[in-house]
Parts: sequence; structure tokens; C-alpha cells
Amino acid sequence: MKSETFEASIQRGSNQLYVRSDKTVAIKNGAFVKLGTNDIFYRAESSEKINLKKKFTRNENVLTVKGDYNYKLSPHDKCKITFDEYEAVEISHIEESSSTFKIGQKIYVLGGTTSSSSGNLTGEYTIMEVAKITPSGEITQAKIIKPGLYINPPKNPIQVTDEDGRRIEMNIEFDGASTISILERDFEGVNGTAAETKLKTAYPLPAGVEKGELTVSKQVILLDKEYSHESFSNQLCQITFDYSPVSGIPLLPPNTIDPQTTYNEGIRIIDQKLLDLEKRITRIENMNY
Repeated sequence: MKSETFEASIQRGSNQLYVRSDKTVAIKNGAFVKLGTNDIFYRAESSEKINLKKKFTRNENVLTVKGDYNYKLSPHDKCKITFDEYEAVEISHIEESSSTFKIGQKIYVLGGTTSSSSGNLTGEYTIMEVAKITPSGEITQAKIIKPGLYINPPKNPIQVTDEDGRRIEMNIEFDGASTISILERDFEGVNGTAAETKLKTAYPLPAGVEKGELTVSKQVILLDKEYSHESFSNQLCQITFDYSPVSGIPLLPPNTIDPQTTYNEGIRIIDQKLLDLEKRITRIENMNY
């Protein structure tokens, strides 16, 4: 099986190697793992897929979460973001107006902050349809035909207009949206302390989003021992599954990122095998006297 290179992060004193979120590494128990520039091989015991889910507050393009997530989250990780969104559910009151309307006419809600996306820059405003009118053309009943999608819905009383600019005021009730937006962002920077971690995104969230929830899916490789050198983030690592079937000596894979370390590990294993053999020979010789 060919070796595989990938970017990952690990904290000193931990045996958990966090692979960058856009990569999944094939794992075999006992495979040799080269960590960054470290010249000591580790062994992979297993791996697991985790979903880190955290509530955040937002300031421009920086998301703040509680807790220290250095090395668990790293630059270039991708996250999915959700936040509270609202839609119109009920028309509770229609003000009297001198404007005249027709049954079946569409009318549009003004104001509020809609939930926009790259595919819909203006967002979705609430659209209604006139259902009943007085003989003079005043609206007595309307129905919601598109509930809209808002980060901050307009506050009552709400201005409503038709295509010709005739306006009327209504009280409209909003509730949590039945469908939500899921945005994706890449992290440009991760800066954690014991209390909180600040995650800088490549570009900011839509205006009006001040808090929400983010999710990052990552693979974690569990090593056979704790990492005892300097912590690192997003360094190039390599895993190799090729080793001799009897003594478990790592074989030099094509395109290895550090052939010297692979060679040295092989020599170390051979040296230990020779030492063990020498001790056995010495015990046998002693038994013959």
C-alpha cells in the first residue's frame, strides 16, 4: 500500500493527531506515522471521525467560541455555520388606509434584514396576496404566499407596498424559519486561550448575524504514545503501511517526505533485534556452563 501525505496538527503531551478537515487518511493499526519535522516515528492505533459543534459570537469576520481549540481547529479547516432565521407566520392586524387595492394583488413587506447568500444577494422578503377588500378597495384580509427569510424581521407596525408604491401598515407575527441556511467558511487564523478561541474566517458572515453555531468535521488519528516535542499546526505528515512482515521494519516508500527518518527507524529496529538476539545467545551460553 502506498504511503500518504497530509497536513495535521497536534499538541505536546497529546496522542491525538487532528487531520485537516478537507482530508481523510486511510488508517491501518500499527502503521508508521511521521509527524512534521520530527525525526521519530509513531504508530497509528486507530482513528475516529468527530464533529466539533460550538456556539459562537461574531465580530466582523472573527467568530469567538468558549474553550481552547488550538490544534483541534487549524487554519484552512472548513466549517458549516447556522444561525437563527425567521419567517412570517400570521397577519394579526391591518390598518385602515386611503389606498385602494384589488383581490389577488400581490403586496410586499418592507424593512428588516433578510438572510442573503451568494446565490441570492437580496434575500427573501415576505410576499402576501390581497384576499378581501371593502367596496372602496381597502384591504380587510390578506394571506401570506411567501413567508420570507429574515435574520432580523421588521418590527410592527410594518410598511407593506404594492408594485405601484401604494402603502399600508400591518402587524405581522414572525417565528423561527422552517428551513435554515447553512453557510460554509474557511478559517484563516485560530487563536486560542484557556477561556476562548477566536476563529478568523476568510470573509465575514451576512450583516445582522451576531451569533450562531458552527460545526467542523475532522478525522483524529490516535497514536501509540504521547507526542513529546513542540506543538505544531498544519504541518506535513506522512503515514506508511509498508514494513517487513517478520520484524516490522519500515520500508522506504516512493516519494517519502523524509527518507532519512525511515532509514533511521529501520536501523533502530534492527539494532534492537540484534541486541535481543545477543542477550538470548548469552543466556544460552551461560546455561551450558
